Amino acid sequence: MITLIPLGRIITMIAVIYAVMSCVLLWVLYDPTTSLWKAIGIATGGSALLNIAIFMVFQHYWQCLWRKYPALNTLLFPNLNGTWDMIIHWESGDKNGTSSARAKISQTFLSIAMDVEARDSDSYTLMAKPKKDPESGRPLLYYIYQTTPKHISENNNYDTYRGAAILQLGLENTNRLSGNYFTSRQTNGHLELNRVNI
Repeated sequence: MITLIPLGRIITMIAVIYAVMSCVLLWVLYDPTTSLWKAIGIATGGSALLNIAIFMVFQHYWQCLWRKYPALNTLLFPNLNGTWDMIIHWESGDKNGTSSARAKISQTFLSIAMDVEARDSDSYTLMAKPKKDPESGRPLLYYIYQTTPKHISENNNYDTYRGAAILQLGLENTNRLSGNYFTSRQTNGHLELNRVNI
């Protein structure tokens, strides 16, 4: 999610706010007996506290901000945390079918990952990147994963394989993701995810 934010502007704003706060703090605390090193120590301590506060807010309390200010879901990127029921429509050569799975999306302010458990396989995230469609602004999730088949029947190929999908959030329903996928086994299909809880 951090990739969606104009970091240059935010860093500039934080630097300006910190410079103003440091000047005000040093002006309030100014004493002719205050040494240059003491002033530098006060400024450095203020910088450390500001960095810790920003890190805590964005790393641990960002979900509270998203709940309190729902416009952030549209302005930046929605909170996708939770458990999702997944339907996999698959095609392999001349065969096709559907299977069901359970996905868990774990999102922080700095990262996002999705683990999937199905009857025949488990998969985990190699890379996930939130993005917005440049034209429509619709939230997208680029997802690259590795799947490990389970040893359930003798007919399965048990080699791990990789896949990729582009999932898009529903236009009206923010508890729905869908998109096409393909794998290194030369299979492809369509994924449908519906959030069951956060």
